[in-house]
Amino acid sequence: MIMNKSQWIHRITAVLLIVVIGVAATVQMTSAAEKNSAKKSENTSTTSLKEAQKEKAALEKALEKAKQTINELKESKGDVQAKVNDLNAQLMNISSRITALENQLAQKNQELTEKKDQIEETKDQLEDAKKQEEQQYADMKVRIQFMYENAQESYFEALFSSESFSDFLNSAEYIMQIQEYDRKKLGEYQETVAYIDGVEEQLEEDYATLEEMKKEVEQEKASVEQEKASVATLMKQRETELAGIEGNIDSAQNDADYYAAEIQAQEEIIAEIKRIEAEKAAAGKQDNPYTGGVFTWPCPSSTRVTSDYGTRVSPMGGASSNHKGIDIGASGGAAIVAAADGTVTTAAYSSAAGNYVMIDHGGGLYTVYMHASALLVSPGQTVSAGQTIAQVGSTGISTGNHLHFGVSLNGSYVSPWSYLGR
Repeated sequence: MIMNKSQWIHRITAVLLIVVIGVAATVQMTSAAEKNSAKKSENTSTTSLKEAQKEKAALEKALEKAKQTINELKESKGDVQAKVNDLNAQLMNISSRITALENQLAQKNQELTEKKDQIEETKDQLEDAKKQEEQQYADMKVRIQFMYENAQESYFEALFSSESFSDFLNSAEYIMQIQEYDRKKLGEYQETVAYIDGVEEQLEEDYATLEEMKKEVEQEKASVEQEKASVATLMKQRETELAGIEGNIDSAQNDADYYAAEIQAQEEIIAEIKRIEAEKAAAGKQDNPYTGGVFTWPCPSSTRVTSDYGTRVSPMGGASSNHKGIDIGASGGAAIVAAADGTVTTAAYSSAAGNYVMIDHGGGLYTVYMHASALLVSPGQTVSAGQTIAQVGSTGISTGNHLHFGVSLNGSYVSPWSYLGR
């Protein structure tokens, strides 16, 4: 059937109307999708910032606890140091007492030596006196016996040989004087023997007393030396305790330094996330999800993991840290490679991370490479998996050459092993 002009116009108008309605619907759907995408991107950005801020708050809390631990340890150190000082004073006092006792022992030994010499000398004198006494007694006995046997003849001889009675009396008196002299001498010798014997006995008593005093001093010295040994043992224990506290203070200070560095790193990450998200929002870019598969190992020359990802409990008890990546020990200057294709967002120096590189792999997925000795890429540069981007070093907060490799998803660190295929 042949349509007239009016029918053609109606039919064309209907088709055009359908097309216009379809285009309008498509535009409306596209606009809604863009709004949803923008809203989703905004939500992802907000979540990333919240996660980073939450992590920073946790680190600040851990830092405060580490500082409190340091203060408590310093107080304990002061108490133990005071005890060590007191023990030092005791040891000095004991040493002085031992020195005094040693001087007393030396004095007693000197006195004992002198007494011994005196005793030996007195024994010699006593021996001589006894010999003289015996000799005098023997001589006197001979004279007495002689006079007894010849007494009458001696008197008659003295009588007839005397020129006068006066001479006779003088001779008799002389004989009596001899007898008296013998008795007197014998008495003196006996007294000398008795005196020397008494002196010897006294010296022996003095010697025994000195020996007893020496023994007492030796016992006191032994007791003081035992006391010194006990104090020295306690001193050693306190010094060991003090060394342990000092070590704990150092460890707690290391924790505090670590937390402070982590806080700074989180602040830098927050700022970096804000910057990147702001740039993406300004450019109206759509963040495509990561589809690169398993990561390439970031340090080809070494697979030695010195510190793994996850919670690390501080030796101080209570304070702990969440290691945000894995540390790979390697020689200084060893190659660091990109774990996957992406765009370098940061290649800079941080006092905490040292020389570090951050790569955007899309979909909110970033990798971080810290403590490098040298950076070989620049921000904005596109890199491929396995491409050398830096060299291993020990810059920033670090105790030796290593690579700290971290993975961040939507602003929160996640286990690198989820992407490394372990």
